[in-house]
Amino acid sequence: MKKVVVIGGGTGISAILKGIKKYSSNITAVVTMADDGGGSGILRQDMGILPPGDVRNCIVALSETEGVMENLLQYRFETGGLKGQNFGNILIAALCDIYGSFNNALNQVENIFSMSGRVVPVTYENVHLVAEFENGDKCIGESIIPKMAYKLDTRIKNISLFPQIPKASSDALLAIKEADLIIIGPGSLYTSIIPNLVVDGINDALRKSSGQKVYILNVMTELGETLGFNIRDHVEAIVKHSYEGIIDKIIINNKKPSEEMIKNYLKISRSTEVKIDEDGLNYLKSKGIGYILGDFIEEKDTIRHSGEKIAKGLLDAGLL
Repeated sequence: MKKVVVIGGGTGISAILKGIKKYSSNITAVVTMADDGGGSGILRQDMGILPPGDVRNCIVALSETEGVMENLLQYRFETGGLKGQNFGNILIAALCDIYGSFNNALNQVENIFSMSGRVVPVTYENVHLVAEFENGDKCIGESIIPKMAYKLDTRIKNISLFPQIPKASSDALLAIKEADLIIIGPGSLYTSIIPNLVVDGINDALRKSSGQKVYILNVMTELGETLGFNIRDHVEAIVKHSYEGIIDKIIINNKKPSEEMIKNYLKISRSTEVKIDEDGLNYLKSKGIGYILGDFIEEKDTIRHSGEKIAKGLLDAGLL
């Protein structure tokens, strides 16, 4: 059974985890700890713990528990003093308080739920995301970076962490070292994927790892982060924050979403499909990056990757 590592943010990679766990129980989700918005941000500020939201999403994805328990972990209070807070976040916060650390809390979560793998923070240090924009401005805070980029009508130039470059968790480094397959993304390019790469030790571990590195290209561009981005833009942003050669293969969806869904995205967030053309594919060839084209999406309330289709594509390519 191949050892699989998936790197990103909880919302983006959760569907991928659900698909892959059908083929492997040796999965480690390495999750960014830069989230400072919503319920996670409140708990982070009030209790001084790492943000639990992305971790919670991955726990749910890897858990074999369905039905009532999954609904419970994802339940969000709608009234009262807990309005907007998520039960799963509160559970993790309580375990942090009982067992003394975020690490111990996650160990207990593994004992409570039957999981096909582990969820580990990319770092256990308390850090915040910093964006430098192409117009020269800067801002701090994962939750406000896309809003500020949109407001200033500028692109993100560089991502770093404050107050210092944090050390990667030993669990994340060991998982990457031993992995047969390392999946990067999908997810918000600058606020979910790249924050993992700027943690001290991660790029060195990726460079030294013999595992195949596969990047899952986002289907749609994202307001405040990647409007107008094509294949090359996404890859170059990742390389800029890591190293040349970080990607061995890239998974690219070429199934066109419904016209109705495309119109909704354009109307609500100005988002469009990431352009797939010969120039982009030729760029990948020039960089020695292989690619897998196919139908990898599903449409519900949004356009998102299908974990089952991604897992099948990896399996057919001999990667999983």
